[in-house]
Amino acid sequence: MIFITLFLFAQGFIRYDENTFRSFQITNKGFYCFNNIGRTQDIKFRDSFENIPKVILIPELFDIPGGVANYNLEITQITLTKFTLSIKCFDGVIYGIHYKWLAIDDQRIQVINQFNQKNFESLTLDHSNPNAQNYLISVIAFSFSGSVSFQVKVSEINTKSLTIIVTDLQNTLPNLISISYQIILGIDETFQQQPLALINSPYTSQEFAFIQSSWFLLPFYGFQYDGVQEIRFKKQYFSNVNNLWYDMNVGNFQSYATGCCCMPTLWHKQSWMKFEYITEFKPYEIGFISIKYFKDSKVDYLQSFKIEIQGDLQKATNLGLTRIIIDKAEQQTNLKIHTKCQEKETMKIILFIPNSTQNSITNPFFHSCLDSFEEVVITFTLISTSVAYQDLIVDISETECLISQLLFNYRFSQVDLFSIQKLIN
Repeated sequence: MIFITLFLFAQGFIRYDENTFRSFQITNKGFYCFNNIGRTQDIKFRDSFENIPKVILIPELFDIPGGVANYNLEITQITLTKFTLSIKCFDGVIYGIHYKWLAIDDQRIQVINQFNQKNFESLTLDHSNPNAQNYLISVIAFSFSGSVSFQVKVSEINTKSLTIIVTDLQNTLPNLISISYQIILGIDETFQQQPLALINSPYTSQEFAFIQSSWFLLPFYGFQYDGVQEIRFKKQYFSNVNNLWYDMNVGNFQSYATGCCCMPTLWHKQSWMKFEYITEFKPYEIGFISIKYFKDSKVDYLQSFKIEIQGDLQKATNLGLTRIIIDKAEQQTNLKIHTKCQEKETMKIILFIPNSTQNSITNPFFHSCLDSFEEVVITFTLISTSVAYQDLIVDISETECLISQLLFNYRFSQVDLFSIQKLIN
């Protein structure tokens, strides 16, 4: 099959690229992977990216004699024009591993790399984009000293973190020396996936209709291997005008191996992944604004400001940065800013984005504090422009409170919404 990739250029830069890497194969001159010997190789992109891209690996061929295979495999460097892949074998021999690789420069995608992991305990990791809660798992390598049976799973994911587990299906985890895998996170538009499928013999798939601006991927989620026979299988793709399909085959693959060739039990998902997006996240619009004044008010915060979300337990009172994520079900949110206002102080409210209602305050708005202590409570009604989690940053100092919003699109941006400043008269 001939793969044709269309490249999107923006000011001379590509936004995505893909190809298949076949150099880690014993039939390629100079590749030997055994007895603490390995290889490191640069893989060049078709052209330069504007920003460092995310690189995803999907195994396409395994050619391992079997019994024991202890090796490390990892991406060691990513630049604007290339990435570097490294393999080193300790015990056993690797005859060959091929990878489809994908590179994409888009902040709606996040790739979490876990290379050469020897600890298989539950692992909780932070992720940056609250709207990237769809995911794809790709097990790219595993080392073993006998039979193994495992899957990598995401047991929990929320707006800030995810938890990864490695399941031990047949009590063979002591034989699993290490695994390398990637978790690829994306927004709702990113993936279309079939249910997890099991294969343990040569297989020809059904036909799949092409999806515009999408890659067809077959990532592995886990393996079951008897620890005796060889691991020798590959993917092969076919297509016509409208559809594509694939084979999972066993065979010689032109290596120096002889004898039985064997396909382990493997779990994989038939997946489409978008590389061009329609979804564009935009900042809040400011609706109604109300300002109330309270004389001799008793306050429950030590610093100059307190920020709270009406009907929500989240609040910010400490100096510095606080992150607040608003649920995507809330299309209209009331954000209250409490501030202490004393004699000879003036409050200055600055809107950095337009007020969408008719009862707009003057911008900037000033309020001179009274002779006695007073508390000023400013309520901003924030209106969502899309059904999505809204990611706010509250930055509090002694004299200013700045509210901004994080947006993950092709580029990451932090958009200032409004600020409250305390000026000395």
